[in-house]
Order: sequence, then structure tokens, then C-alpha cells
Amino acid sequence: MFGHLLKTEWMKLKNNWIVFPILLAPLLILLLQYANFLIRYSSVVKEGDVPWTIFIEQHSVIWAVLILPILAAVLSSMLIMTENSENNWKYLLVLPIKRGDVYFAKIILVIFFLSISTLLLAVGMVISSMALNLPGDIPFGQLIQTLGAALIGSFAVLTIQFWLSIHFNNPGVPLAVAICGTVAAIFLLQSALTRWLPWVYPYLVLPIRLNEGINIIWYMVQSLLIGLLCLGAGYREFARRDI
Repeated sequence: MFGHLLKTEWMKLKNNWIVFPILLAPLLILLLQYANFLIRYSSVVKEGDVPWTIFIEQHSVIWAVLILPILAAVLSSMLIMTENSENNWKYLLVLPIKRGDVYFAKIILVIFFLSISTLLLAVGMVISSMALNLPGDIPFGQLIQTLGAALIGSFAVLTIQFWLSIHFNNPGVPLAVAICGTVAAIFLLQSALTRWLPWVYPYLVLPIRLNEGINIIWYMVQSLLIGLLCLGAGYREFARRDI
């Protein structure tokens, strides 16, 4: 039954524009960093630096801080928008299916699309490095570890944004929260006082030089725990909600 529901949710996206943010998000970073390395290579990669380490850091920091939280909000809003805009909830939820299945099917798709976008970024980075003739072997392990950590770190933000998207009929509210959280994260990255902010977690879990001295495993666990709490709270509200 759950598999059929997932398939139904997938079919709903046929005429949806959701593919565009999935593709454009990694493409934006790839073009930006390609130009950055092409024009400013000697300034970006200093003597003694490992080019691939800098290459991964430059991509992953922007991806974790700026793109992932916004993308999670956009994807969540787009998946929920059809139900809200066309008032489909009352028709969907009278069917003989559990509300929990509907909730989890939609958030699984958000996680899947975020993972696809991250994978596209990784593939694009490999292609970009070849175009730039970046010296050294491609450190696939480091690349997967870094981008995978960012995904885990974004779990708390993802569940918050998904919850907000279902709670508010107006998609502008969760998007505004995502933008405010992202702006706060950009300005407060290195502040120990604001490391509780979920929008900072995708950055704090990155295994990069800037995070030396930070227990990144702790922030991964924290992101997962907060994410599970928000997932449970969101499901509880959705199950009791009078649609």
C-alpha cells in the first residue's frame, strides 16, 4: 500500500516544475566555482594547499550553508503546493489510507530529491575538475564523505521546513523562514553561541579545515535527533489536523 502511495505521489509531479530547482541548485554552484577557479586559481589555491581539498571545501560550504536549506524549503513547498492550492487534502484523506503514510511518502520524496541534487553536484564537480585540469587524483572518498555529511546535517532543517509547508497554506511562510534561517547561519557560522540553530548544522558537520576542533559527529547526531523530533511532531499535528 505504501509503495503504491509513493508511486501516486511521484505521478503527481509529472506536470510539476520540481525538476528545475533540483537541477539548477547544483548547476549554480558548479558555474560559480568553475569561474572562481578559472579566474582566481592562484588566489584560491595557495602554495602548500591540496587543490582538491580546496575545491571540495569551496563547493561544499556554499552548498551546505546557502543551497541545502533553501532547496529543502522549495522542494517541500512544491510537493505540498498542489494539495494546498487545489484543496485536495479533503479528497486525499477520505481515501482508505493512513495519514501517516501520506506524510511520510511526501517527506521521503523530499529526501530523495535532495539526495539526487547532491549527487548531481558531486558528478558535476568531477566533470568541472577535469575541465579545469585540477592536479591530483580525484578523492572520491573525501567527496562522498563531505557531501554526505552535509545531507545528514540538513535533516533537522528539512523536517522543520516540511512541517511548516504542511502547516501553512501560504508557501511564502516556510520560504521566509528558510531565508531568515539561512541569512542567520551565514552571519553566525563561527559563533559558538548560535550552534544550536539547525540552519548551521549542514555547515558544522562538514569535515573541512574550518571545522577543526568541532565535534562534527555530535552535530550530526543532534541534527538527526532534532529532525526525528520535528518529524514526529509534524506527523502528530498532521494526523490530528482537521483538513
